[in-house]
Amino acid sequence: MLQGRNWAMLMVVALLLALFMPDIWVLAGVNDTVFIDVVLTLVMVLFTMELLILSVVDSHYILSFFQLMDIFGTVSMIFDISFMLGARADEAQVASNNADATANLMLLRAARAAKVGARAGRLSRVLRFLRFLPFLAGGDKQDENQTGIASMISGQLANLVATRVACLTIILVMVIPLFDIWTFPQSDYSLQTWVNRLSVDVLDQRNDDVMAELNLMKDFYSRHDYGPYSACIGVESRDSDGNKQFTCTTDSTGIAGQVALWSSGRAAPPRMSSVLLVFNQNFQVQVNMHVPKQVEAGFSMGTMVFIIIIMVFCGLALSSVVTDLAVRPLERMLGTVRKIASTVFKFSAEVAAEQNDEEVTDIDSSNEMKLLEKVVQKLAIIADLQTARAVPDETEDMRDEDLGILSMMHGANITKSKGRQTRRPSQTTARKKAIGVPQVRLEDFGVSQEIFNSWSFNSLNLSKNQRVNLAVYTVCKFHEDGEGFVNTGDEVAMFQRFTTAVEKEYLPVPFHSFAHAVDVLHAVSRVLRCVSSGTFLSELEEFSLLVAALGHDIGHPGVNNGFLSEVGHELAMQYNDRSPLENMHCAKLYTICNKPETNVFYHFTKEQYKEVRKNCIESILHTDMMAHQAMVKDLQILFQMNTEVFTAEPESDDKGQLVISPAEVEIFSEPDTKTKVVNCVLHSGDVSNPCRAWETTYAWALVCLEEFFAQGDQEKLLGIPVQFLNDRDKLNKPNSQIGFIEFMIAPFFVAQIRLWPNMHEMGGNLSRNIASWQDMWEKEVTPAEEEKAKVKGRVEKVQTNINEAIQRTPI
Repeated sequence: MLQGRNWAMLMVVALLLALFMPDIWVLAGVNDTVFIDVVLTLVMVLFTMELLILSVVDSHYILSFFQLMDIFGTVSMIFDISFMLGARADEAQVASNNADATANLMLLRAARAAKVGARAGRLSRVLRFLRFLPFLAGGDKQDENQTGIASMISGQLANLVATRVACLTIILVMVIPLFDIWTFPQSDYSLQTWVNRLSVDVLDQRNDDVMAELNLMKDFYSRHDYGPYSACIGVESRDSDGNKQFTCTTDSTGIAGQVALWSSGRAAPPRMSSVLLVFNQNFQVQVNMHVPKQVEAGFSMGTMVFIIIIMVFCGLALSSVVTDLAVRPLERMLGTVRKIASTVFKFSAEVAAEQNDEEVTDIDSSNEMKLLEKVVQKLAIIADLQTARAVPDETEDMRDEDLGILSMMHGANITKSKGRQTRRPSQTTARKKAIGVPQVRLEDFGVSQEIFNSWSFNSLNLSKNQRVNLAVYTVCKFHEDGEGFVNTGDEVAMFQRFTTAVEKEYLPVPFHSFAHAVDVLHAVSRVLRCVSSGTFLSELEEFSLLVAALGHDIGHPGVNNGFLSEVGHELAMQYNDRSPLENMHCAKLYTICNKPETNVFYHFTKEQYKEVRKNCIESILHTDMMAHQAMVKDLQILFQMNTEVFTAEPESDDKGQLVISPAEVEIFSEPDTKTKVVNCVLHSGDVSNPCRAWETTYAWALVCLEEFFAQGDQEKLLGIPVQFLNDRDKLNKPNSQIGFIEFMIAPFFVAQIRLWPNMHEMGGNLSRNIASWQDMWEKEVTPAEEEKAKVKGRVEKVQTNINEAIQRTPI
């Protein structure tokens, strides 16, 4: 019943009567209260019925904003019904004669605010009828044959927005008048003043002055819409309720008779409630306030009309905005969903033809939201594959070697069944190369130019002096003569002393030795060439990377962070188990740089020193394997966010190298992206061994595993859990390298090759090396055909991913 249109129209009429009828009665000057009392009583009964019924049948209505407003609006009706608390139309109002005028005016202002608030409380009922307006009813009338979720959303959004705006309007109307309650307004005190003067004249028996004062009062109010129309002499008294009242004398002689016969030329008002009685102890003036009352009633009606207009048209405006900005794009999107769904579920229909018990999705009969739900389910599967955890949830059937790789990646044991910066030259650009700097050749260090410029370089075969000199050569020759930061004889000598000091700090461990530092330095210099670092990195940033590469593993003890935390090593305690080794490397590097004889940054400005220190520390800290997966995801997201740029047809230079495009330079020059690239380059050099020529890769794998085995021996002696890769008695070396490449190295370099195609040679080496490890594993283990096929599938998947990256195939 309450949802029907007939009831709604009845309540609209009742609401209009409740809002406007009292003021219409004032405007019309009706001196009767019976009819209006009957009508407003019926309206109050209707409001009460609706309130009670809704409270019973609608659980959402209880204690809601609408229920509170309905209660407030219904109760407020008693102030408009005369036999309750309302004013009678056929009775005159009595002016307050209290001495405290401020209190009187505040009381009047509070009463008026309460009246406006009470009327505003009834406006909440307007909200229920907004849904019957054509522009808020929801749906598109242009095509009644197409009904879907978009029309429902349109109606809900429009109704919701209109409701909120209307509620705000009501609250403003109710609250704003309250701020004027305590404000002392500019008001007319003249009426009481005239009465007081006349009263004094009567007491002093100055009869001539009384009549003169009355005429002066008549002239004073002749220019106003209100004023006195009669006066009398009498006695002030109190009724049974204690209210003040005045009784005019019946004596028609003397001054009392003259006052009674006095006329101001103004008629009495048609409504007694428009009469204002102003009196004191012996004199009373009756004032005609009909015009001010009419003005007040007119403004009250105008306020109500204005509020309704604001509510309706604000709802219309916001509904239009929501429709333009949300609903229509949503309709287009849902239409696209229907088209996509026809393709997405094409194969489902084909499968359902063979399997009758499968659920068939009917594209034509399903609404958009159901289709969207099913499409999202399929997209969720795709997203799950794309963002799959690097650690498989099920590790029960995995070999120890694979579990060891996963442990390394996540820094914990895994158990079974558990603004743009353009390139700027350094301050040394204009300096000429100092006379006396020795001209050296790579052959002097036991390496040919061809080997040095290839991924066949192997620092394990060099002596200590050769490694030191080769490191100095790599940094000095990275930039052209006169560029960079190592040019003069003094600068070369300083870097020589620095490199020698760094070499002494490296411990004689199998893998993380100074040979590894030189190997990483070589890889970083080559990777910088591959990514065309000169287009978006400054010389200072490049120099920072070269220095960081040389010192990134200073003082490495040959055990990993997990071991240090397990045994409670002082480094783990000092750095709270957070990258203790990497923090120690940074500290040792800058301990060397703080010495005057080995301060390779001695000629830097303060700003340059701060920048190079920041770059070195951040990039070294990111060599922690705990940061590996985040780095991979950052690279993947960078490619996905700029697929159009990175998949565009590249250009090549005269040497056959792909040229980085201006759009790519713009992307890599973004500060956040540049920081990620700097960190990525050093980490790439740190784990580049599997991307070198097979002989070099194999040699480094053996020394790496030997260091793992040495840690495993210590773990056995200490009686702590032996990490999977560290048990020399159980580990299969080839299989461990397959897992290492599959889980760690391949995803990292695949993501880089997509961004920098010139790294394709590293990808090719990686693809061939994992195949070589597979062959070696098959020869050593002689596995069953099923297991052999599984490993072969894993290897082929890695190779496919590498090939797709080289081709820049979209993911």
